[in-house]
Amino acid sequence: MRFLSILLLVGAALAATWLGGETWLAARAQRLIAQDPRLEAAAVAPLRRLDRIGLHLSELSVQTQGGAALLPSVELWAAPSAPTHFHAELPAQMQLPLLGKARQVAAQDAGLGLRVSPGSRMAVGLMAASSGPVSVDGTPLLARLEAQALLAPMGAQAPQAARAAYAVEAEWSGLSPAALLELPPALAAQALSGKGSAQVFLTGPLRPRGPEPQLAGIASPGFTLTLGPQTLRIAGQLTADADNRAEGALFLYTADARAWMQLAGDLGLIPPRLVMLAGTALEQAAATEIDLPATTQAPDEPAPGELRIPLIFRDGRMFLGPLPLGEAPRLSR
Repeated sequence: MRFLSILLLVGAALAATWLGGETWLAARAQRLIAQDPRLEAAAVAPLRRLDRIGLHLSELSVQTQGGAALLPSVELWAAPSAPTHFHAELPAQMQLPLLGKARQVAAQDAGLGLRVSPGSRMAVGLMAASSGPVSVDGTPLLARLEAQALLAPMGAQAPQAARAAYAVEAEWSGLSPAALLELPPALAAQALSGKGSAQVFLTGPLRPRGPEPQLAGIASPGFTLTLGPQTLRIAGQLTADADNRAEGALFLYTADARAWMQLAGDLGLIPPRLVMLAGTALEQAAATEIDLPATTQAPDEPAPGELRIPLIFRDGRMFLGPLPLGEAPRLSR
C-alpha cells in the first residue's frame, strides 16, 4: 500500500509539472506572437494530452513576402519521449498566398516536422513534410507528398567549403500544375510524379535562429520525373566554384528526348520552330564523347534504348555536351 501511495504521489507531481509546463509554454507563445508583427493568433491554448506536449493555435495569421497565410487552427507538439522533435499539424482548410494571389487550399493530413540538437547549438537534424491530397480553389493540385532532409555524414565527395550535409529524400505523385497555372489543353490533364534522393552540402548546418548557410554543392544518384509515358532521370554532382557558379556535371537519362523538347515548346519555354532542332541537339550531345571535369565521377551507363545527355559546368560556363549554352548558374544568392 505504501508503494502504491508513493507511485500516486510521483504521478501527481509529474502531471502537475506537465500541466504547468504547457501553461507556461502557452503564455510564452502568446508573448512571442504579440512581439512579432508578422504573426497574429486569436487564441493560444495548451493541448492537455497525455501523449504529447504542445499548443493549439486558433485563427493564426502569418505574413510572408507573398502575402498573408491564414490558418484556422494549428497544433504544435512534441512527444514526451522525443522532446526535441517538433511537429506541426496543419488544418484541412487554409488560405495561402500562391503566385501572388490568395488561394483556398485544402490538404488532408498535412504536417511538418523539425528536430533540433541541443548538443550541437540547436542545429537542425531533421526537416520533414507530408500530405495527402491537396487542392487549390477546388482543383486537385497534388495526390501525395513525402519529403525529408536528414543531417548526415558528409562523405568523401563533399566539396571543400562544405561543413554540413543533409540527405534529402522526396517522393510525390499527381502534381497538377494546371491548378495554379494556365496550361495548354494537351498538358492541363497531365500530372507529374517524382522520386529520388540527393546529398545537399552546406557551408554550415541549419539553425532556427542562426545565419542562413550557403549551398556548397549537391550530388544525386538519381531523381526520376514521370509525366504520362515519359520519364527523365537526373543524376550527377555540382559544387560551387570560387565565383559561386556551378561546376561539375549533370546527366539526363531519357528514352525520348524529342518528347521532352516538344513539351518545352508546348509550354512556351522554347520557340516552336526550335523544337525539332533542340531534339536533334540533345541526341547529338548524347552521342558525343566529352571530357568531364576532374571532380566529376564517371556516370552510370544508359539503359538499352536510353539516351544519356550531359550538361557540363566548368570555368563559369555551361555546356550541352560540346555546345556552349552560356554562363553557369550561381548555386546561392
